[in-house]
Amino acid sequence: MFNPTYNVLLIDDDLDILESYQDLLQQEGYQVMTCADPMDIVAQIPQNWIGVILCDVLLPTISGLQLLDQIIQHDAHLPVIMITGHGDVPMAVEAVKKGATNFLEKPIAPENLLQQVAQALEKRTTLMKNRQWQLEKLTESFIGQSEWMMAMRHQLQKLADIDVPLFLWGETGTGRYHSATYLHKLSARQNAPFVYYECLPQTDCNLDRLLEDVQQGTLVVKNIHYLPQTIQQHLANALNIEGCAFRLILLSDSSLLTLIQTQQISSELYYLFLHTQFELLPLKKRPSDILPIFCHYVHKSCARLNKDDVEPNKKLIQYLLTQTWPGNVKELIHVAELYAIGLFAEQHAPMTVPLKTTQIKPLDEQINEYEKQIIEDALIFYQGRINDVATYLNIPRKKLYLRMKKHHIDKKHYKC
Repeated sequence: MFNPTYNVLLIDDDLDILESYQDLLQQEGYQVMTCADPMDIVAQIPQNWIGVILCDVLLPTISGLQLLDQIIQHDAHLPVIMITGHGDVPMAVEAVKKGATNFLEKPIAPENLLQQVAQALEKRTTLMKNRQWQLEKLTESFIGQSEWMMAMRHQLQKLADIDVPLFLWGETGTGRYHSATYLHKLSARQNAPFVYYECLPQTDCNLDRLLEDVQQGTLVVKNIHYLPQTIQQHLANALNIEGCAFRLILLSDSSLLTLIQTQQISSELYYLFLHTQFELLPLKKRPSDILPIFCHYVHKSCARLNKDDVEPNKKLIQYLLTQTWPGNVKELIHVAELYAIGLFAEQHAPMTVPLKTTQIKPLDEQINEYEKQIIEDALIFYQGRINDVATYLNIPRKKLYLRMKKHHIDKKHYKC
């Protein structure tokens, strides 16, 4: 059984060599695990293991190159140092081409072995710290507790470490653009340009200009089906150039299969994205994420507005969970922000007024107070932006200004 507390795994069928290497490494403070029969060892290595593998090229039950293939498939960034005899150097060189960190030729100089192990372990430790940072950022930004969301966060973290082209599709508001931005922010290209381009019907696209602007960065293209086939092929050719200088992410409402069946995407692009296409599920397919997302953005809005946090009551929770959410996460976030400032509850609460035996204010005065509160809440939410407030309240700007003047409301008091 694999012990994850070890940070060096030695694989060799020669027990004397195993013992010799183990003693040397343990004297330097390493925790060493030895393995003479590696047939099932790769499956036991835990994800994100902080360790280094030393593996002999020639093994009796499986070749070192076959084992290397299994390790790379398990974790492409796991450091593997191949050990070879003089006659097996070509095999070791081939292993390095496949993805091994390096190789050591027998007889191994102890100082060389220790140096390579130290360098590989330092690199692996740095990578694991970066992966942890990536997951923390994704957990902060991609809210939810469904199995799909948890898997999606881990998938995005893995994709951030590689440069393969990606096809993200799904309904409006499911987070396609949000996912693309985080894939860029968390990648090694984070300091390079992030270029977003939305294709529109009958609009010319200067692809060469886009490729020039995005050098070493990430190019995100939405609605690729609006681009002529010739331009799509030009884009595919740019990706096929050795040492491609940018990463391409496509966003679409439709699946890749639908686009190829309707001949809206070139075959060259189709095959580039065939194994890296991901659907972002709508909220109706992951209802357990609705309440966590809503509460997160209510809390965030209350903090921004310096207001006490407000918890949804049972009636509102029931309402949230029974909606179809055609606008998905975007729509839910908007509702959460409205609820935080008191507008959403007022829109959906039953309009009943309890009878009182005590003196109440005249109806006109109550209506004026209510109207003033509605305008002030909207101004707070939109930070004094009159055009946004007028649009939200569905009222002409001139009429809104008259109402504000009536209630002695000055927009400058609401600007940040």
